[in-house]
Amino acid sequence: MIPIVTPEEMRALDAAAPEPVETLVARAGGAVARAAVDLLGGTYGRRVVVVAGKGNNGADGREAARRLRRLGVRVTVVSAADPGTVPSGDLVIDAAYGTGFRGSWSIPDLGDVPVLAVDIPSGVDGLTGEAGEALAARRTVTFAALKPGLILGRGRELAGEVTVADIGLDASVSAHAFLVTDADVAGWLPERSPEAHKWQTAVCVVAGSPGMTGAASLAAGGAQRAGAGYVRLSTPGGTAGDGAPVEVVHTSLPADGWADDVLADLDRFHAVVVGPGLGRDATAAAEVRRLVGAARIPMVVDGDGLAALGERPEGLSPGIVLTPHDGEYARLTGQRPGP
Repeated sequence: MIPIVTPEEMRALDAAAPEPVETLVARAGGAVARAAVDLLGGTYGRRVVVVAGKGNNGADGREAARRLRRLGVRVTVVSAADPGTVPSGDLVIDAAYGTGFRGSWSIPDLGDVPVLAVDIPSGVDGLTGEAGEALAARRTVTFAALKPGLILGRGRELAGEVTVADIGLDASVSAHAFLVTDADVAGWLPERSPEAHKWQTAVCVVAGSPGMTGAASLAAGGAQRAGAGYVRLSTPGGTAGDGAPVEVVHTSLPADGWADDVLADLDRFHAVVVGPGLGRDATAAAEVRRLVGAARIPMVVDGDGLAALGERPEGLSPGIVLTPHDGEYARLTGQRPGP
């Protein structure tokens, strides 16, 4: 997992570093220079413009400029406070302002020149990802850990491809949040025995309704891709439709009283998904609540299933996972999600 730290937490990490700030700047500038060479596709005849501010961000950019010059790149450094007309080049390194920037700045006109951002695109709030005028980067090199502003709001779009450079600070010790990667998930999957059979990883998906089969098909397909050995898609009052994967076992449930049918053999399954595309009528909501209250296996509640739980549900078992978007989260908890 990749640690995520706020700008304030990152400043504390910098302050507690055993190495002097010059060492950290050298490491950061080296990481930026390497990323620049990669984006340039080499160094011969290349021209780079560094827009540098006064703080550590600017220092990182100037260190990258120094290293690029040693490699034969023609580098021009301009002040972020008054960039004026930025000279033409093959790459612009945005080292103007970092994660602690507040306020606004007049971004220079760069045309179609690709931008490499240092730590975070200038003008993006490092905590929230909100941005006024900001440079859109093709790549962002951030240091030690991700920052919330790189994965939230407009910051995610403006940052482009994000790489985390090691500068000798262990952010995982103090981080309160982490980004889960595909490799993390793959590592968490239990090793399957050669003697395993389909029912040992069977998933029951209760989803869909007449005219709303798309979400049900996606949920069933997702269960398959996650490694389920057997997926049963049960749709109240109808069929799964033509979009469901052919490998999925389709069953129809009665429009009313379907929770009893699901519970009748739920002990054969190892997980159940309920909610996508079920509809929000009173009957569907009542059946969802019956299923959630009676099931004794891990459960994912999504979509219309969340609506059925109502506001601030209580008494949910620890094995239930809720997957709300912002509006559903606000209804379930009484507050908006924050960074």
